Order: sequence, then C-alpha cells, then structure tokens
Amino acid sequence: MAKSDPVEQLRTLNELLARTGASAPDRAEHARRALDFFSQEQDGGLIEVSLEECANRLARLHFGTDAESALAFAHWHVPTVENFSPLWIRQAIVTEMKKLAGRRVALLLVTGLRQAVCPEGTYWTKKRQQQYDRVRGWIDGLVCAWATRGSQLQVVVL
Repeated sequence: MAKSDPVEQLRTLNELLARTGASAPDRAEHARRALDFFSQEQDGGLIEVSLEECANRLARLHFGTDAESALAFAHWHVPTVENFSPLWIRQAIVTEMKKLAGRRVALLLVTGLRQAVCPEGTYWTKKRQQQYDRVRGWIDGLVCAWATRGSQLQVVVL
C-alpha cells in the first residue's frame, strides 16, 4: 500500500463530502481551491498539512455546525499505539457513535488507521495488511452494533 499524501486524502474526502447531498456545490469548490493552495505550499516546504486537523474543518465547511446540519458527523483519528486491542477500539468507536445517536443521516470518518498500523519508516507487509483488515473488521462490527436502527450511516476510512 502506497504512502498517502494528506492533501490528496483531503481532496478525496472533499469529493466524498460534496456527494453526501448535505453540502452546497460552491462549498466543495472553495475547498478545492484551498487544497490547491495547500498543495503548492506543501510542495514548497512552507507548510505541513495535517489530515487530523484539517478533516474536521473540511467537514464543518461542508455541513456547517451540528445545529444547522441535516447530517451528523463524527471523526476519530486513530493514534499510533504499539498494540491494537478490541477493547481499546471499542471504547473509541462507542464514544464517536454516541455523538451520532438519534440522527437519521450520519457520517463517521476514521483517519490515521494506515499510519497507526504502519508507522513512518516501516514497510507495508502481509502481516500489517492482516492487522489492518482485522482492525477494519472490528470497526465495521462496532459501528453496525451501535448504529441507530433505520439510520443511514456512512463510514469513511482514510
């Protein structure tokens, strides 16, 4: 699996958020222009873009505040830890799912999973792929268990 550029991940996220139906088309265009600027600045070495920090801002640009949005949004950035355990992941996912409780339309964004499984300076191996798949399975299972019945929940893992 190739290393991901945060700006490219944000571009992908921008396009996904634009297609949720809860965002105005002009907001996606504003975000595209900002991401073009970030890309140029990052290439020039002037700034470093963080997916963790920018993903929430991008979602707020598309959906507005929680009170004015028809779509509930939650974001979990996976911290880098030595060992993934189902209990640790369960606690984090349950916390995020409680933010989405009772809403008919919701989006859960998970970022940093790939970087947590394969830290900087290491290689993506078959064992790491298996660990990634196992953690994704835990996340999917927990999200399904905690989703409000009849809700339209989208889970995006970047």
